Amino acid sequence: MDTTAENILLMVAAVPGLYGFLCWVRRSINAHKAASWVKDTHREEWNGLHWLAQRNNWAGVEVLISNGSISGPEVDAYRERDEHLEKATWVGLLVSAMLVLVIVLLKLVMSAVG
Repeated sequence: MDTTAENILLMVAAVPGLYGFLCWVRRSINAHKAASWVKDTHREEWNGLHWLAQRNNWAGVEVLISNGSISGPEVDAYRERDEHLEKATWVGLLVSAMLVLVIVLLKLVMSAVG
């Protein structure tokens, strides 16, 4: 397989992985915004969390949601964005990994034939 073609295929395979990474970053930003909202509106609940949950925005918000300490339209909007971004992260990384696997298999087949 030509080196230029390999490089182009690898760049194409990297695009979904980059998208997955960017969704992971956006998910972290979403958790930070939600944690800031919780700290402003539900200070007692946030301060009652274990110190490890307080240090991780996503974990802290998830604990409060699962305990039923916080709810409402803001929480529903957070959960909807979080679930979408989590799914997009995994899909992007999976597609990228599958494309890299196809490239490796094509290279093996081409080296065995040629």
